[in-house]
Amino acid sequence: MINSGIRTDVMMKKIAICSASILFVCIIAITISACGKVNTEIERNDNAVKITNSTPRSSQNPVFSPEGNFIVYTRFLDGYNLGSSELVKIRRDGSDEHIIVSAANSNNVNVPYGSWVGNKICFASDRGGRADEIWLVNDDGSNLTQITFHDEDEEITYIEPVFNPQNTNQIIFEYVTGENDLKAIHQIALLEIDSGNISLLTDGAFDDRLPSWSEDGKKILFQRNEYGQDEGWMIYVADIDVNAPEPLGNIRTISHGTSDDTDCSWSYDNNYVLSSSNYGNLPAPNIFMFPVNTTFSPVQKTFSLFFEDGAPSQSPNGEWIVFESHYGETEEDPSEIWIIKSP
Repeated sequence: MINSGIRTDVMMKKIAICSASILFVCIIAITISACGKVNTEIERNDNAVKITNSTPRSSQNPVFSPEGNFIVYTRFLDGYNLGSSELVKIRRDGSDEHIIVSAANSNNVNVPYGSWVGNKICFASDRGGRADEIWLVNDDGSNLTQITFHDEDEEITYIEPVFNPQNTNQIIFEYVTGENDLKAIHQIALLEIDSGNISLLTDGAFDDRLPSWSEDGKKILFQRNEYGQDEGWMIYVADIDVNAPEPLGNIRTISHGTSDDTDCSWSYDNNYVLSSSNYGNLPAPNIFMFPVNTTFSPVQKTFSLFFEDGAPSQSPNGEWIVFESHYGETEEDPSEIWIIKSP
């Protein structure tokens, strides 16, 4: 309950005020308008700027366009990961919003970094009531095309697809066997679009998720954990040669083993991996950049004790980081898209 501290005798006075503000030490600013509505804006400890206003819908998984002027993201209609979802395109300042893939009573989900190359966007969808498949669409919303086909009875789903930036005929994605998430097997797989051939890159011994291809096409990253664990996710990097008998080599972690590192994506120069992490025992995950080739500590990029920051994506010139964020620890709370300078 909020205690405004307003006395009854003051309430009785006839004072013409459009709005009144009360600033709490917990850094919550509440603006009360004359018509009785309450606006709550919670301040961050950094210079990040919110560029969407979607609530009660939830804006997630932002990815920059190849030139860095536009962003595409997934918008769930009923809250965080809830209900049907659509793909939305906006300018970097949040203006000029267009829906490029309508919800149509289905889930349509892209991922940060790597899902937009050239004028093509790849995403996962269960359009038409089918199992999750991989789809392509032009960045103006034209030429919506399904590129994988499998029987829903197989209990297999294809999610989290990203392009090889050097060869857009190749997509890596998360290959999930089993419908129960607690028992499902998560593997990293490779799709050759022209042939439709799918090959598994990891053996399913670990819970491997959310792959991403480096800009030079020579490495991939993914997050890994033991099955059945909600915490302890670590970032893994591997060399990739799709023509080799064993495509993945030199698999190693760049996490420090002291934090929960998820929602990983490459920096524009391949030297860092961006991650949503609680490194340093933070009460809420912020955005960090983990060095790929050294054992140095990660660099913190966002700063907030109250917001949960996730799904980061860096602009092609390295100048900006866009991410999703919501206030508090409630997983179901809708998120918005934020952007911050990345010097």
